[in-house]
Amino acid sequence: MTAEQHKYHISIGQQESRHTFPTLQYFLFFQPHIFFNSILASRTFGTFGFARHTSRPFAKPKEPNFPPRKKKFLERHILAFNRNSFVAEIIKQIGMSNATLKQEILDNVTLVFSLSENSKLNNSLFELTEKELSFLANYFHISKTQALFVAVIFTLNYKGRKVDLDDLNSHFDCNPMKLLEFSDDFVELYNKRLIRKNNKSNRHRTINLKGADEEFCINQIVSEKILKSEPIPDVLVDAVKYEDIFTLLEKLYEIGNQRDNEEISTSELFEQTQSILEENTHFPLIEKAKFLGTSIEEKYLFLYVVWKFLEGDRDPWVERSFKGIYDKPNERFTQIQRFLSKENNLIKEDWLEIIDAAFFDDAKMKLTEKALDLLTECDIKLFNKDLDKKKKENVIQPDDVPFRNLIFSENEAHQFELLKNLLLEENFKTTQERLIQKSLPKGVTALLHGASGTGKTESVLQIAKATNREIMKVDISASRSMWFGESEKIIKQVFKDYKSYAKKQTHTPILFFNEADAIIAKRKEANSSNVSDTENRIQNILLEEIENFEGILIATTNLANNMDSAFERRFLFKIEFQKPSVSAKSKIWKSKMPHLTNEDCEILATKYDFSGGQIDNIVRKNEINEILYGSKVDVNILLEFCKEETFSNQFPRTQIGFKAI
Repeated sequence: MTAEQHKYHISIGQQESRHTFPTLQYFLFFQPHIFFNSILASRTFGTFGFARHTSRPFAKPKEPNFPPRKKKFLERHILAFNRNSFVAEIIKQIGMSNATLKQEILDNVTLVFSLSENSKLNNSLFELTEKELSFLANYFHISKTQALFVAVIFTLNYKGRKVDLDDLNSHFDCNPMKLLEFSDDFVELYNKRLIRKNNKSNRHRTINLKGADEEFCINQIVSEKILKSEPIPDVLVDAVKYEDIFTLLEKLYEIGNQRDNEEISTSELFEQTQSILEENTHFPLIEKAKFLGTSIEEKYLFLYVVWKFLEGDRDPWVERSFKGIYDKPNERFTQIQRFLSKENNLIKEDWLEIIDAAFFDDAKMKLTEKALDLLTECDIKLFNKDLDKKKKENVIQPDDVPFRNLIFSENEAHQFELLKNLLLEENFKTTQERLIQKSLPKGVTALLHGASGTGKTESVLQIAKATNREIMKVDISASRSMWFGESEKIIKQVFKDYKSYAKKQTHTPILFFNEADAIIAKRKEANSSNVSDTENRIQNILLEEIENFEGILIATTNLANNMDSAFERRFLFKIEFQKPSVSAKSKIWKSKMPHLTNEDCEILATKYDFSGGQIDNIVRKNEINEILYGSKVDVNILLEFCKEETFSNQFPRTQIGFKAI
């Protein structure tokens, strides 16, 4: 506020001056030595006013030539002696008698701030502002000394900056050691949450003294209470009822940022979180969060990961997240270790899962399917999970499988029908219930083995179609990662994904390992090579998972003779697919090419020992020929196609080794 803004006409004695004089505030805040001279004049001549000893307006009176010690005494005590009449005049001028609580607080803060400037924190300051500090101390529930610092920091904050010790030293014009005498007051103000503090982000600092790099600002809640003319509560927690869950989650995240910026402590973070949760149990997610873990720390971590997920960060870093939550390094490392070792209840109860990494600080975490289901139940629908599942490349829908009439030998047909009938929904549920009653494993596992092209894969597809079950197909080659240790994680993830996926389906899906030779082959000798050790670990994981499996698993292999014996008892059904007999092949030819005569089919079946897959290749060539030339081929052309199907008919065998002459 400028001096011009303070000018108004005042009376000197009973007569109105012909000159315009500044207000009392002007002399107090901008020309204090004139104010002191006026006080001396009032004590000497019995008048209270500003005597002008010159005809020039605003001329600076000649200062009395007091000795330094006497002048200092007068400055400290005369103001206090005449304080009542002086402050009454100020109150009259600024209208505090009819002021609101807000105005009264701001006026007291303004007066304390102005009188404390260049005061050197001397005792006379506290004597002069005793009533104002008492008022502020009662309002903030603190001591008078603490009220002084609150008033100064509050005012400096509204100049648009945080306040450090250097700012306070400059304001009070005192030695830094003087401020350190009040360090306990700053600690108590921080503990009572009236002020926030954080360390300066100055990478070029050359000193590292406690408190030397701290910046202070008034708690936003305090400012809001003042501006709303509301009392300061005993506990400063911004616990309000939010209108939507997203605003609440964002607020919790903002409080976490304050902790990360060292504006609040870890304990304060959790206290505020607890208060917010207690005030907002009308949200289903917060109500259900009561049962997450056993501590407020775990509840905050879960809601933090939920907010990160909603923001698009679906797998935040473990180390970075815990660093933002915990202010003490030893506590942070302890909690990280508990989390990574899966001692944390959020991990135990399957709310969060760890995305493992090779190094300690590379680990990430994410919400589990169980957690995502919770969000859906709580009407947080930012994504269509069912649509995402249908679009998964490794999921085959039964309606997408074309029907094919499979031709088996008598033994194969019997086992195929047995497995298919078992997987009909009613039979499957009844069977699982019976197995549970008998304390037997309820999972159904089957191994289809035999030569390539004998219909193993097609049989799985037709079983899925007949029983209306989805197929989760596993690409074995993708599970053999080039990165050491990754293959084991991929295998574990396969079963975890299947378990989560199966919970969402009305019919239990089929987990399908096609061409599983690479992972069920005989185990290698231990320590023979790193690759062998990795493959052995993969097999051990697979054996353990199949042992505890509760769904439907079907695997196919061309090399059953090379299968590790440990897998034999893990598969309930072991169905061998042999190359079809002449009679079966003749039926296959007839079913695929009805225009052929029975005799033609017999010739083709007898002359060529083809599998069903190889016969399909001949049928495809026939279709191409019909498209290009407009007519079906006869048996002679089909015989040519059959010759081309095998390399042995195209290229003569070359003898390897030495030839006797």
